[in-house]
Amino acid sequence: MRLVSIPIEELDKVWSMVEKDIKSALAYSGQLTDSDFVYETAKQGKFQVWVIWDKDEKITTNKYYGVVVTEIIKRKHGKVCHVYIVTGRQMSKWQHLISEIEKFAEDKDCKRMELIARPGWQKVYNNHGYKKTHVVLEKQIKQEEKIWVLAEDHQEELLHHK
Repeated sequence: MRLVSIPIEELDKVWSMVEKDIKSALAYSGQLTDSDFVYETAKQGKFQVWVIWDKDEKITTNKYYGVVVTEIIKRKHGKVCHVYIVTGRQMSKWQHLISEIEKFAEDKDCKRMELIARPGWQKVYNNHGYKKTHVVLEKQIKQEEKIWVLAEDHQEELLHHK
């Protein structure tokens, strides 16, 4: 089992294989982005795409186990490697490959790794030396369109108060 870094110029060759998993992972992310965004951002070199691959499998479709998308983020006091997406099948066979992402991050002068993930990933990453330092809490709020409609309803009233 290997983690294969996909160069930008090769992304089109693997995209049809990884896109379904990326879409599936993004379905749990609040739908604030889509696979087109991941593709375009990777083509710009801002995301790195990795394929989890077992070359020893005899059937080509069985060789693919999953996909990882990372992002190097520059912050004021250093860089971090953000794991944007990790998804695939039979995770127990490849979860140890996080060390390869960590090596990549180290080579890129990152000071730390980070990820925002569903709770189940905590157990996996705890086994690799990660610890919970923060919790992400979310709440859906009103859409901008609703706020604009409210403003339009009161536009005449607002204009008279100038």
